[in-house]
Amino acid sequence: MTTLRDIVCRLNEIVPREYTVRGETPRVEVGPQNETEQAHTTVSRVLVTTYPSSRAVTKASQDKANLIITSRPLFHHPVDRIEGVNLIRLRLLSKNYISSYCLGTPWISARGGMTDTLVEALGMKQESVFEIAGDYSDTVPVGRVCRLEGTLNHSGFANLLASRLRLQNITFTGDLDDEVREVLVIAGMMLDIDEVLAAKSRDIETIVTGELSPSMRLLASEAGLNVLELGPFVTEEPGMQKLKYLLSLEFPEMTVDFTESPTSYVRILGPYGEHSRAA
Repeated sequence: MTTLRDIVCRLNEIVPREYTVRGETPRVEVGPQNETEQAHTTVSRVLVTTYPSSRAVTKASQDKANLIITSRPLFHHPVDRIEGVNLIRLRLLSKNYISSYCLGTPWISARGGMTDTLVEALGMKQESVFEIAGDYSDTVPVGRVCRLEGTLNHSGFANLLASRLRLQNITFTGDLDDEVREVLVIAGMMLDIDEVLAAKSRDIETIVTGELSPSMRLLASEAGLNVLELGPFVTEEPGMQKLKYLLSLEFPEMTVDFTESPTSYVRILGPYGEHSRAA
């Protein structure tokens, strides 16, 4: 019999809390909060997913899962009022006695975690780790510095990434003709001013990540960096699939499922017709 406490303890080993950055700690978001209650909560089925969407929560309830493990949280900030989609998701979880555990930023940095798995999926060779200050430690290895085999410009590099992850679109900031040298890889959407400035100070000219805010995209451009954004959830999915297999091996008596978060719900449209001819 596996309990919620058993799973939380193992996740604390895999996803070290000291790798927390910007307050996104690993935690039980919905469900028993103290160790005693967790030890009395049996878990027979787990759903692993990147984002706790309504679709994922509905699947967990339909499959009679006891626990949903996510990379991104249900609530990014403390709230004093729950309504709309958040209320629907929370009701589904509580009504069906489903606990929710968020991995936070440490799974991005952990050895064998999200960024390491992304580097493997991209077929790149890691040379060193890229560290910044964390919430609970002086250094957190948020990224991996890699090099390519052979010579490519950023146009060819973008095509290479798209083919390896089967992507239709990549958002690019920079100069497509620049030669790719050192590449900083950071999974997810945590790239912020600290990482941009640190990359610049280390003479890293290329960054591969999930997505940037418009202000960070502009800052990266002004710093002369080339940034390839692979899209929402794309860089996180391989690491979450890996976690699913790890938990399946660790807890063979438990059913562990994985469901993808949608990555193709946005279409990038170009101008056409008269507007296109006028341009």
